[in-house]
Amino acid sequence: MPLPSKLADTSQAHLDQLIQEQTQEGAHIDFKRELPAAWNDAAKHELYADASAFANAGGGDLIYGIDEDAQGQAAALVPQQVNPDDIALRMQDLLLNGVEPRMPGVQVQPVALSVNGVDGFAIIIRIPQSWAAPHRVRSNFKFFVREGNRKRELNVPEIRGMFVRSDDQEQKVRDFRTDRLGKLLAGEAPARLAEGSIWILHLIPTQAVLGTGSIDPLPYLDFTRQVPAIGAMATNSRINLDGALGLRNEVNGVVHGYTQLFRNGFIEGVYVLQGAPHGGRVLPGTVYEDQAAQFLVRARAELAHAGFQPEVTAMMSLLGADHISLGFDRFRWDANADQGRFDRRVVVLPDVLIPADAPAHEGLKPMFDLVWQAAGMPRSINFDVNGQWAPPRQ
Repeated sequence: MPLPSKLADTSQAHLDQLIQEQTQEGAHIDFKRELPAAWNDAAKHELYADASAFANAGGGDLIYGIDEDAQGQAAALVPQQVNPDDIALRMQDLLLNGVEPRMPGVQVQPVALSVNGVDGFAIIIRIPQSWAAPHRVRSNFKFFVREGNRKRELNVPEIRGMFVRSDDQEQKVRDFRTDRLGKLLAGEAPARLAEGSIWILHLIPTQAVLGTGSIDPLPYLDFTRQVPAIGAMATNSRINLDGALGLRNEVNGVVHGYTQLFRNGFIEGVYVLQGAPHGGRVLPGTVYEDQAAQFLVRARAELAHAGFQPEVTAMMSLLGADHISLGFDRFRWDANADQGRFDRRVVVLPDVLIPADAPAHEGLKPMFDLVWQAAGMPRSINFDVNGQWAPPRQ
């Protein structure tokens, strides 16, 4: 039995079932009886090699606290006597710094155990298949891959092939965005948009880039599920060839925004900024950040329901940006006449990777800073010195 797609839902019952079913160690699961007695160089290297081998292959779960028999089958739970929060932070820090490039989407989850009166924890590390592969261990600069129930070093042709695959997957994301912006510029949106400038937010789950997940659009047709929209939930939903389409403020066939949930897990949120072309279209500096963050929260919930991991790449664009001003108290921030305005028709911001455990506002901060810089300001005014979202009081 596989563990839950949402790792945080894992309980001892799931691990007990691995024992009962004599689950075989294999390409996507590795059992370790116990954590290292000390995190010396050898123990760290073994962790890095095991984790990167999964990332370079099809992904998998590394479980500390399960003993195996001679055939490699799960045989017994072995509670680990550790502080769960401390060990989770320690392992996350090790994996962050011990493998390069950073492995996207890695999760560490302690699971409470009680076996024959002995309490403790199993520690599960979930490593998704990576579209940034190949990853190498920094301690010896070697590349590993999971093959069956073991790991092995990659040879040079295999490493070269992984680099090519990684480039192809990055190109897939760039091509998707280029295609979608091209359609919007040409007036080929999936619904008739109201007149105005357009704010677009693309969310791309890391897992979706690998083609390992999908969204079923049918539950959105009868509102069993609701399509999230920027600023609200969609007021009307339909399905189309691409997936599920949620419409915002539809009046006489004209909409003021929409969200397209693509079947492959990609998400496109669109919001129309209305007002007179010169001076009347405002992207409210604080409100839009909160709306983007809430859209991310709701989108992540839909992705999780479909079985996707929560790590996403966010990409923001503005069409008709030369008619938009960034809304904030210009006198308070001593802005000159040019600051707060965009100097080009189309603003296409660099993509920002938002880790699985990053709060929405803080995860989007690099993107928000880029928006303010595109409008001539040093950074977003809505974060404190510690990088926490703290909008100024009006």
